[in-house]
Amino acid sequence: MLKALRYLKPFWLSVLAVIALTFAQVQFELALPDYMSGIVTYGIQYSGIDDPSPKALRASTYEHMKSFMNSQDQLNLDSSYTLVPAGTAEYASEYPLSATEDIYVLNDNTDVSGIVRQPFLTVTMLESAAASGQLPVDPSQLYEMMEQSPESAAPILEKINAQFAGYTEDNLNSAVMMGMRNEYSALGVNIESMQNGYILKEGLIMLVITLLGSLCAVGSSYLASRTATGACRNMRADIFKRVESFSSEEFSRFSTASLITRTTNDVQQIQMVINMLLRIVLFAPFMGLTSLFKVMRYSGMAGILGWVLLIIITLMAVTFWITLPKFRVIQKLVDRLNLVIREQLSGMLVVRAFNNQKMEEKRFDDVNSDITRVNIFVNRAMATIMPTMTFLMSFISVLIIWIGSKQIDLGTMQIGDMMAFLQYAIHVLMSFMIVAMIFIMIPRSSVSANRIFEVLETEPVIHDPEHPETLPEENQTISFHNVSFKYPNAEESVLRNITFDAKPGETVAFIGSTGSGKSTLINLIPRFFDVTEGSITFGDTDIRNIRQKDLRDRIGYIPQKGILFSGTIDSNLRYADDNASEELIETALEVSQAKEFVDRMPDRLNEPIAQGGTNVSGGQKQRLSIARALVKNAQVYIFDDSFSALDYATDARLREALNKLVEKTRSTVLIVAQRISTIRNADKIIVLDNGEITGIGTHDELMKTCKVYQEIAYSQLSEEKLA
Repeated sequence: MLKALRYLKPFWLSVLAVIALTFAQVQFELALPDYMSGIVTYGIQYSGIDDPSPKALRASTYEHMKSFMNSQDQLNLDSSYTLVPAGTAEYASEYPLSATEDIYVLNDNTDVSGIVRQPFLTVTMLESAAASGQLPVDPSQLYEMMEQSPESAAPILEKINAQFAGYTEDNLNSAVMMGMRNEYSALGVNIESMQNGYILKEGLIMLVITLLGSLCAVGSSYLASRTATGACRNMRADIFKRVESFSSEEFSRFSTASLITRTTNDVQQIQMVINMLLRIVLFAPFMGLTSLFKVMRYSGMAGILGWVLLIIITLMAVTFWITLPKFRVIQKLVDRLNLVIREQLSGMLVVRAFNNQKMEEKRFDDVNSDITRVNIFVNRAMATIMPTMTFLMSFISVLIIWIGSKQIDLGTMQIGDMMAFLQYAIHVLMSFMIVAMIFIMIPRSSVSANRIFEVLETEPVIHDPEHPETLPEENQTISFHNVSFKYPNAEESVLRNITFDAKPGETVAFIGSTGSGKSTLINLIPRFFDVTEGSITFGDTDIRNIRQKDLRDRIGYIPQKGILFSGTIDSNLRYADDNASEELIETALEVSQAKEFVDRMPDRLNEPIAQGGTNVSGGQKQRLSIARALVKNAQVYIFDDSFSALDYATDARLREALNKLVEKTRSTVLIVAQRISTIRNADKIIVLDNGEITGIGTHDELMKTCKVYQEIAYSQLSEEKLA
């Protein structure tokens, strides 16, 4: 799978942008629980008061607080607050009741929570106790007692200090803010308005953060999708380019169905995983680690996640171990399924002719059932993850609420903090669940990547030389020098000690029994195979020292099976030369004897051709294939039994027109044929038998000297016709 990631290199800017946007999205999303905690704690519970430093105090409260401070704290308090006389217009709207009493206002950006916390709480607790009748004396009398005789107030103060000793700093700050609400009410502050203002401000911030997070998510998804599709487009192009360079030896290693699967299904798997890697796999660790970091702030509850994460990791490992081998089996079964479908579709006429539909249905059903069975097993294995994760998330949510409620009751945690912790814990679990799902998908994509790189890393046996030689412009003699050829992994050679020349302007024909090596021999000339022994030269140059493109530019090849591409007649003819003139195309149609049926078609050259040429007959397909090669105006023409679908009359007219063209262009013509009538006028006939040359000469010469040729001739024509 790592090899596939190298296709991201051209898109490195997009990858960096996806990383940045994903990181920003995570930070925006993880900021929301803190704001939600603030709204619950400060907006609702503390009526919008979020700072334990009182912004304003009544003069009476201020003076009473100083009774419980040492001299240094008193000096610090006086330097932090400014006295505002009663009725000052500047604060009349904010503190309406300040008209009846002096107030002290906190200077800007001053933190006095440390020095006012305990004195302020002492004053508010004394007032609360007096109001409820729990205090034996009036607070004002207590303050007088402290000034006149501190020893008499000591028992009460000791009781208050003992109560403070059991409080944490968070408890004290919470109590201060609860007391500040009463103090602000005494100053005439509109508590409800302050509370609504705080909630509205924090809510708007949350909306902006949500909007920014959504924009980051959309941007990263868009860039990730473009990057993944672009990378896999390049991957498909490389696979296709590599397959185009394969010789027949490489094609024997990979079936056509397998190559199609690797180019489509396997690349699709890679594209899906790359997209998820850029989005979800980046998102999950960012989210998980950042959430985990935030969870660690709540040390009293962080340990809850430990066992749950251990269970998740174990589940991921077991599922990975079970499913990896099955994904390899699935891809092989997909190859088999494609192979069966391809064979059945291409051989549909044969299947119907032999009434073997039931057998083919069973054959398809067998492979279809195999792939279904393995997919069901894998899906069941993967299906266990989701309910397990759902159960774990529900269980941990209940556990957090249960433990958190106890801590809230003890005053060691705020309700908002518990809610924030719950959200962060869910984010951690969701991140691990996403990673678990990715780890389930990675095995299949790894199998697909390995299959793709099997193709990409297969070096063609036939390749261009490092220092290619240049061919002269004019046509040259093609010479075979003691050529032998053996197919890969075969025990015996198909061709042995083949030696002959084919000169410019000469027609050389090959004939022999089935399996004698005729097609193999001529396929050595365009280097569809390379000779095992000996050499083939074009002029004085060994064709192995020529670039394949330069060599094949000189050759017009007509295969044994005529192949047409979907499009029109014109597009198929121009496949040989896109810049061919109309005159050259018409000449090619006339020589190939295709003009007669093309002229009868309604759209003539613009007549549509179906895939594989299925809307024209075998003879028409063969003649159009010949015309396509003639449009190339090549120096060498290779006809691999390309006249087999033609009747004798059409065959004769085509050969006559071809001979005139060859005389004019001085092209070399190499013909493989089964019919004597097709080759009897050739300048040179080479008779092959069991991979060896048993005779070379003209028709008349071979009828006198070659027994194999005589047997072929007499099996096809009578003595009168041969004479």
